[in-house]
Amino acid sequence: MSQENVEIAARAIDAWNRVDLAAFMGEWHPECEWRPAFPKGTEGTGSVFRGHDGIERAWRAVRVAWTIYRLDVDDTRPVADQLVVLGAIYAQGAASGIELRSGWSAVVDFRDSRLLRAWDWLSRADALKAVGLEE
Repeated sequence: MSQENVEIAARAIDAWNRVDLAAFMGEWHPECEWRPAFPKGTEGTGSVFRGHDGIERAWRAVRVAWTIYRLDVDDTRPVADQLVVLGAIYAQGAASGIELRSGWSAVVDFRDSRLLRAWDWLSRADALKAVGLEE
């Protein structure tokens, strides 16, 4: 795992947190896919969004449902060609104002210096298990 890939993931998360769609999308490969760890109410947990159009659709769904949806990173762990990002979500509902704090982790693959695939979990243990690690 190159330091460049760690920086790509960090830039994408920073763009997400700054609500900068253009910068966020600039980090994704055209053949990308993302399985967010959305709480129910956006398009449902388990949805996989493919290509730039799909990821933009996911972005917009989150921004409609949540006035704040921030990803806080605690740690990154390179595992072979993948990167495991461990952290937390802080969100505030757009309609309800309800606050959400949850664990969040992602397993990220790269191609051509861009994000190719990101699969998110609300459980740190599940993300680590996906790459053959345990806490």
